[in-house]
Amino acid sequence: MKAYLPNFFSFNSAMDLIRIGRDFDGGYLVSKTDIEKSDMLISLGVYDDWSFENDFVRINDVEVWSFDASVNLKFWLKRIFVETIKNPFSFYFFRKIYSYKKFFKGKRKHIKKFVGLNANFKYYCTLNSVFNEIDKKDIFLKIDIEGSEYRLLETLVSNQSRISGLVIELHDCDIHLEKIEKFLKNFKLHLVHIHGTNIAPIRVEDKLPLVVELTFSKYSKLADKYELPHKLDMPCGKNLEEIELVISK
Repeated sequence: MKAYLPNFFSFNSAMDLIRIGRDFDGGYLVSKTDIEKSDMLISLGVYDDWSFENDFVRINDVEVWSFDASVNLKFWLKRIFVETIKNPFSFYFFRKIYSYKKFFKGKRKHIKKFVGLNANFKYYCTLNSVFNEIDKKDIFLKIDIEGSEYRLLETLVSNQSRISGLVIELHDCDIHLEKIEKFLKNFKLHLVHIHGTNIAPIRVEDKLPLVVELTFSKYSKLADKYELPHKLDMPCGKNLEEIELVISK
């Protein structure tokens, strides 16, 4: 299944891409050098999956701040109900709670806030306020916050000198192309990989994918070409056809 992106998405791949995170949805391709040179990981969007963060600290055991206010008691009760209906013998709750408690301790924190909106409400904070709390110089960011990422783009640009790597999922690309183009122009880290999300629609008239995952790198060596999909890519929906991205010339 082919999808097409405008030419401002053109990039050169990193030579040291690895996949971290679980198979299919939840895993991303990133530069191993960026991980090794990072001194902190900020992760926006937790849900019930911290496999990316877990794989990251196996390579470089840095401080981790993971933000998501939606992961609370109500969230877990709903997830337990859904998973029990699917498979009464999955022991989902016990496996997940054990994994959660094992990972989020010490310098690995789950902070119950949404990042992006400047709101007079205790469960919200801005990305600027997060950066202001941190004295680290090489911060890796993973951002998967279901459309709220557009609130963060200007802050990412203004703090780019402190960012070692970034993986970000962009939603509703059809109505945000101008914002994306501006961000790609102003964000000076190298775009080194793009993956189309096959569980999201493709616009009929121009075959534009509505959700893409972008990886940026500060430290990796660049190849003179790219391949899409990359040999390490996996479809987000494992029973759906992978997207073959084509970047217009």
